[in-house]
Amino acid sequence: MNEIISDEAVFELCFYGELKSIMMFLSYNKFLRSVLKRLNSPSVCFLLITIFISINSFFFTSCNRNENSEIKDLGFYLELVDSVKIEIPYEFGLVFPKVIDGKLLAYSYLDQTFHVLDSKGRLQNSFNHQGEGPKEYTRNLSFVTINNRHLIFMDNKKLSYFSYQGEWVKSIPFNDPNKSLRGGMPSNELDFVGENKFIVPNIYLDGLSRRPDHRAVLDSVPIWLQYEYSQITNQFEITEFGHLDTMSVFFSDFKYNSYSPRTFVDGGNVNLFFNLTPIIYTYSIGESKYPIEKIKFDVPGFKEPIGLDYKSMTIDNYRHFNKASDINSHMNDVISLDNERIFFVYSQGKNIRMNDSEADAIEAPDPLFYGYFYDFSSRNGSQVVLPEHNGHPSFWKKVSYLGNNKFLFVFENEIERDFYWGKIFELKSAKSR
Repeated sequence: MNEIISDEAVFELCFYGELKSIMMFLSYNKFLRSVLKRLNSPSVCFLLITIFISINSFFFTSCNRNENSEIKDLGFYLELVDSVKIEIPYEFGLVFPKVIDGKLLAYSYLDQTFHVLDSKGRLQNSFNHQGEGPKEYTRNLSFVTINNRHLIFMDNKKLSYFSYQGEWVKSIPFNDPNKSLRGGMPSNELDFVGENKFIVPNIYLDGLSRRPDHRAVLDSVPIWLQYEYSQITNQFEITEFGHLDTMSVFFSDFKYNSYSPRTFVDGGNVNLFFNLTPIIYTYSIGESKYPIEKIKFDVPGFKEPIGLDYKSMTIDNYRHFNKASDINSHMNDVISLDNERIFFVYSQGKNIRMNDSEADAIEAPDPLFYGYFYDFSSRNGSQVVLPEHNGHPSFWKKVSYLGNNKFLFVFENEIERDFYWGKIFELKSAKSR
């Protein structure tokens, strides 16, 4: 990555407010910056920037499909079509954002139990095999998925294969050079691209906000990893990886409260995103270690993320990071649908400012949550109003795609607390009304 140098000399020549974002882009090009610094004429500076904008605009529109002008609001809505009783007594989250092999997986937070559901949300089996034994997964559980009719759990040491009934089948270790740790409810971002090859985001970046060297780490540590089974070492070894786009907002000197990458695999591509920006970076497996496409969605009400001028998050400044987190918009799981479409739930963030008092921030209304649907083939996007839910308006880990434009949303049972309601909604176009 090119070293970022001071912007002050350039901004003295080109101080116009509308040019500042362009200058931030130019900060990654040493040659252009060195030329601009040696100019004494603002008019010549402005001319060079104008030429650069024209060249960059041609390149950007030719190589990317993220022009906001192409996005149109199609007017989609969710219509209730069915409901199901989910007989899980404790608070739980849906691990899978979509049905895999006709199955969903839920996780109870209180007793750390996994529950296998069918494609309609009906409970089939429950089990908990947490432990330190050879036929168990540890509490540092990062990912879980289904492949070849096996539930596969990835902890900090190995991949453990289980049947749908919870019976252990086998375990295979993997080589993690960073010794990464993650606990609690695992995610579904473990994507197999064959029998003995899989892709995961690099969870080593989870704690980057607490490190002063975050830019050096982003410049050197892969953001996603591909593992392949080696018959020489008898474990999964890293064979491919991808790096973060150097134009990403996360390469700035500012510190953000979250750097955790999220991924989903579609065909031969790895799609990567962060919760703080409505952008998906697409990598072609085996072709490039950097994105081949960047798609920015024109999501209504989604804010530019606030970064803080701190070297790292500490016990003295964590309240500022918490406030920035409240203000910032967030994307939840991006669900890859069929026919080149995606859906995600997002928060617009609280309507407060960083200099507001803590009392005012607490009393401010909760953020608004919406869905967003995007069709890559037509390049059309639409905000989607979510079902009303007083308990969990974010539906965080409470929504999964069932196929055929139908989604399962989980609702609390207000009368009896020993089960939950699953309501099935169909995504429809307003034109069909």
